[in-house]
Amino acid sequence: MGKRFGDFFRNKKESISTNLKALPANLKELWSKAKELGFIGVLKLTFADIFLGRSLLGWIYLIALCSIQIIAYILNPDSMIGMIAGLTGIICVIFVNEKRASNYIFGLINSLIYLHMSLQSGFYGEVATTTFFTIMQPIGLYMWLVAALQPRQDEEDILTNKLTLSGWIENIVLTAIVWLGMGYAYKSIGANRPFRDSVTDGTNVTGQVLMSGGYAEQWIFWGLTNIFSIYLWWGQSFEIVIMYWVYLLNSIVGWVNWTMDAKGLHGKPVNEVVKGLFS
Repeated sequence: MGKRFGDFFRNKKESISTNLKALPANLKELWSKAKELGFIGVLKLTFADIFLGRSLLGWIYLIALCSIQIIAYILNPDSMIGMIAGLTGIICVIFVNEKRASNYIFGLINSLIYLHMSLQSGFYGEVATTTFFTIMQPIGLYMWLVAALQPRQDEEDILTNKLTLSGWIENIVLTAIVWLGMGYAYKSIGANRPFRDSVTDGTNVTGQVLMSGGYAEQWIFWGLTNIFSIYLWWGQSFEIVIMYWVYLLNSIVGWVNWTMDAKGLHGKPVNEVVKGLFS
């Protein structure tokens, strides 16, 4: 066990070191590409990422899930800011499902609003997690854009990875470390239920790390986060609870979609798809 923990931290250290060494060259390449496109070109590319390349079914899915949040607010106008947080959050997670880099724009807006709401509600575990999310938005965007510039055989090669057994172990260990570490931190400041509050810290951090790396398993950790968050916000904000129910639905859809991409299951017979998803 001690050797496995040592390998885990050594691998993470090497990965971080490699990425930091590549940072100047990658930023230079991204800046060069942005200069080549120009300001108007970047705006056009952003517009295209948000609005273009979506099927009719994709539009129906996007509008339907956003409508749930809007209707929930109309029926129970609890908080306009909560509705905006919910709406931007739903758009963000659907865009992640669709592998659109513009998800980070909506993710940043959602994180900043959610941070404000969590501070007001005294959910310090959510404050810590949302601060992490806010920081990770530009980092995640950077990683997705760098991946987009890499040579690949086809469009589905980008951001469609699957965890190996060792990868699973590493990320479960990461979740446990964050959960326990934040739990003890909350306990030290007198939180009533520190380890309950820190559960979503563990699943959120792992989900965000896997999302930045383009792993399909991110959706499993997002799903767990959504279940715990529904419990946490129940009775506090109707709009936020609705948002997490929609998140949970999208986590299931996202896991199916990304796993099918990673395993090349699109276009296969239904029985092969079902078998492939769980193999």
